[in-house]
Amino acid sequence: MSKKYYISTISETNGDFEYDTQYVFSTTGDPDKHADKVAKNWRGKLEYDKTYGGYWCDNTLITYCESREIPKQDFDVLKKYLANL
Repeated sequence: MSKKYYISTISETNGDFEYDTQYVFSTTGDPDKHADKVAKNWRGKLEYDKTYGGYWCDNTLITYCESREIPKQDFDVLKKYLANL
């Protein structure tokens, strides 16, 4: 399997405040599993809450929103400006 490149979003919700953080990554595996692992470890190792579909940390719900495949050329440019996890 060849390496593919992605842009993904982690969403943090705390009451009325919502924060989205975009990052890029590459993997030869399942991008959804990778992005979920990032969400799980976003603020330490967190436990999944089925009721809310995400991970809780200090009254903040952390969820993985989406991953989209991008061309290698875009990945190379974006990794200069976004977190590379």
